[in-house]
Amino acid sequence: ESQPVVLGPTGMSSSSAGAREFRWGIMGSGLISSDFVHALGHVPGARVTAVAARSLSKAKEFAAKHSIPAAFGSYEDLSRAADVDIVYVGTIHPAHFECAKTAITHGKSVLCEKPMCMTATEAAALVKLAKAHNVFLMEGMWTRFFPAVVSALDLVREGKIGDVVEVISDFGFASKVSESSRLYNLDMGGGGLLDIGIYVIASAAFVWGCEPVDVRAVGWREPTGADSCGVLALKYGTEADGGPPRIASLTYSMRTLTKERTIYQGTRGKITLRPSHCPTKMKLEVDGEEPVTKHFDLPKPSSRNFTNSSGFVYEIERVHALLAAGATECPEWSLKTAVDMARLLDTVRTQLGVVYTQHDGLVTRVLSLSNMWPISFRVASTLLLVCTVALTRGPRS
Repeated sequence: ESQPVVLGPTGMSSSSAGAREFRWGIMGSGLISSDFVHALGHVPGARVTAVAARSLSKAKEFAAKHSIPAAFGSYEDLSRAADVDIVYVGTIHPAHFECAKTAITHGKSVLCEKPMCMTATEAAALVKLAKAHNVFLMEGMWTRFFPAVVSALDLVREGKIGDVVEVISDFGFASKVSESSRLYNLDMGGGGLLDIGIYVIASAAFVWGCEPVDVRAVGWREPTGADSCGVLALKYGTEADGGPPRIASLTYSMRTLTKERTIYQGTRGKITLRPSHCPTKMKLEVDGEEPVTKHFDLPKPSSRNFTNSSGFVYEIERVHALLAAGATECPEWSLKTAVDMARLLDTVRTQLGVVYTQHDGLVTRVLSLSNMWPISFRVASTLLLVCTVALTRGPRS
């Protein structure tokens, strides 16, 4: 019997949303927001009515560039706008929680760029708020909606390659370490794990979810304190379960360009997707059969700042269909999955020793800092802590 595969429906076409118009408000005026707005312009029923940035001048500049009628100098003002149905949060990572929270509080639906929040605590609080206000909330895991991914997961569900026993995924690009760069500045949410590592973890989550029983991570921290690269090993289930192995081998790097492949290795074959985070090519290799390679053309708009960013169209179409159906979350990437992902990212970060002081709680800080020390020092510190606690409690009467 095939192992359970955690998949939602394979998707709905934009026609599912009918002729209804959805008015979008954009939070953030950076490159990712620019690409997203460009994609919105090619989705029937999508209309961008407002943009907000940290300063009114930046918002006005963005609005002029993209022909957006309204510009605001605060996210609060955009959230109050009557002609906004759904907000796209494309700010830097640390601002995601407050931006999404503000929009939800004013009754707006929210598509929040990944990672949805900096920590699992923030993610859980945001989900709770969205449910209390009965509004749509979704983490922007756009990869899930690329036709190549949808097709691959359909094949997995059908058992075409047997039981998936290993997921192998990598994502890497070369960049220079600089504290002024968003990629390496902790105050700006810098670090490879949250920026691109989340994609390779998602490749495993698409088939097995975000709750592995064992997580092992090693990485490299730069002088800024941010992680530039990492290698993760995830184990799903145990030998006692009696099923096939389920292991994920994942790699990310901001210091070197990698092949960027995701491989679903099964007991009767494998599926390879390229590039991992926005695939347009799928190769199916079934034991005893000729390999089949399929190419998926991107939507009409050309990509601007980021690779294959015109693929935002797939995610937008799915969101429109869900909103038209009155849904408050996405079954392919549920709110539970988003919180589980945040919790998994927290676990990995503690092993890497990466701390976001403005967001992490005391326990996370202590665990992360302890992983910065040599193993012998960590053991000695743990013993010292245990002895200290025992002495402070004193003898029992």
